[in-house]
Amino acid sequence: MQKLSIFFSILLFSFLTVSAQQKYEGHWGKQNLDVAFANAATNDGGYIITGLTLSSGDINGDILVIKTSAIGDTQWTFTYGGPKIEGGNSVIQTADGGYMVAGHTEDFGADDCDAFMMKLDKNGNHEWFKVYGGYADDISQGIIELPGGGYVFAGITASWGNAPGDSETRHVYFVRTDAQGDTVWTRYYAGKAAEYGYSIARMQDGGFLANGWTLSFGHGEYDGWLLRLKDNGDTLWTRLYQNEGSTSLYKIIPTLDNGFAMAGYTAQTATCKQQGFLVKLDANGNDVWKKTYGDTSQGITLHDVTQLPNGNFMLTGTSQAAAATGNAYVLTTDADGNKITDNICGGDSSYAYCIAAQGNNGYMIAGATSQYGDAYGDLYYMLVNNTMNAGVPAVKNYIARMYPNPVKDVSVIILPSTEANQLVRLDITDQAGRLVHTETNLLAKDIIINGKTLAQGLYDFTVTCKDGAVYKGRFLVAE
Repeated sequence: MQKLSIFFSILLFSFLTVSAQQKYEGHWGKQNLDVAFANAATNDGGYIITGLTLSSGDINGDILVIKTSAIGDTQWTFTYGGPKIEGGNSVIQTADGGYMVAGHTEDFGADDCDAFMMKLDKNGNHEWFKVYGGYADDISQGIIELPGGGYVFAGITASWGNAPGDSETRHVYFVRTDAQGDTVWTRYYAGKAAEYGYSIARMQDGGFLANGWTLSFGHGEYDGWLLRLKDNGDTLWTRLYQNEGSTSLYKIIPTLDNGFAMAGYTAQTATCKQQGFLVKLDANGNDVWKKTYGDTSQGITLHDVTQLPNGNFMLTGTSQAAAATGNAYVLTTDADGNKITDNICGGDSSYAYCIAAQGNNGYMIAGATSQYGDAYGDLYYMLVNNTMNAGVPAVKNYIARMYPNPVKDVSVIILPSTEANQLVRLDITDQAGRLVHTETNLLAKDIIINGKTLAQGLYDFTVTCKDGAVYKGRFLVAE
C-alpha cells in the first residue's frame, strides 16, 4: 500500500550564520520512532533521505523517503509498506534522475524478512519493487548503480550458509541485478559464526570492494572485514581489521586518487570505549594509512564518509564524549586523515547514520534525535549550505579516472562520489588542441566515451561540474 504525507506543521528549522555558511537543523515525525538510515546528494542541489517511520502509517514501521531542497525544505515525502515491518537502509540517485531505495521488508517477500530494491522516479512516484532472499531474514544494506545499468547491493542473509535448523545466524550477502531489478547473481560468505555486510564500491577492473564485520574468522570479537570480489561476485581475497576489542566497518567509498576510504569504529581493548576509525586504501585495496579519532573514553562511532573536491574527508556518526546517551557527530579531516574540526549536534540521545555532500557547496547529515520532545526519536537532519553567500571558491583541475583505458569500445569516466549527482559538461580535444566532441547537462555518474566515434589516437578530456570543480584526463583510442 502507498501512503503520501507531508509534515509541514512539524518541521522546525533553526538558522545560524557562520562566516560564509548557512546552517539549518530540522526534524521530521510525530509521536513514535522516525529515523534516517541513508541520504544522498541530488542533481538539483538538494538531498534525498530514506529510513523508517513508525509515526506515519503502520505502527510496525514503513519505508520512508524524503526529498529536500538545498536548505532542507521538504519537497515531497513517500512512505510504503504493509502491516508488518519494513525500512529503507540505502538510497542513491539513478542515472535517469530517479531514485533507488534498498532495505528490508516483512510484507512483500516469500518468508520472514526479505531484502528489497524499490525504484522511484524523480518526483517520488513508485515505478517498481523487487524482493530478494530465501526462507529466513535477508536485508539489503548498501547499493550502487553500475555504469550502463544494473545494481549491486551488499547486505545480510540468514537464508544461506547456516547449519540445518539454524535460521538466526546472519552472513554477508551480495546480489547483482540488471536495470529492472532482475537477479544476475547472488553470493553469500559464511563462517562458523555471524558476519554482516554494510557497503560496496566498484573497482576500476569491474570487480568490487565490500566491508562489514565478522565473528567467524578473527579472535572472537567483532573484526572489521574487507572483501575483494570479482565481477561475478566470487571472492579474490579478504582482510581483517582487528584490535583487542571490537572493530566494525560501515562504509566504503571511492576517492579522488582512484583509491578508497572506509569508516567505522575500533576499540583498543574489550573494556574501553570505541574510537572513530578511518582507513585509506589504494586502487587495489591495499592499506595506505589508518587513523583513529577520540580517546578510549569518548565512545566515537563513524557510520558514513564522503570526500570533498579539495580532498578533505567529512564523516558522521555518534559521540558519547558529551553525553552518555550520545550526540550526532561530524568530523572533518584533511586528505591524509588528520583531524581539522569535529562537532556534536542533535542534542542528547541523538545520532547520525549518514552524510551527503554537494561538492564544495554544502552537506547534510541525518539520523535521529529525542531533543524535540519525542522520547522514541524524530528523524533528525542538519545541513550546511555554502551557496547562500558569495565567495565560495571554485575547485578546479583534479584528475579523473577512466576505465578501461585504452578505449576499444565504450569506456566510463569515473568522478568521485561527491560529484556523482552533478550536472556536467564534457569536452574532448585531440593532441592538436582541436575540440572534437562536446556534451552538456550530463549526469556525472554516467559519462560514457564511445571509442567508435573517434579516430585512433590520443585525446584529452575535461569535465566541468556545476559546482565549479574541473576534472581532466587523457585517453587512447585503440584499434
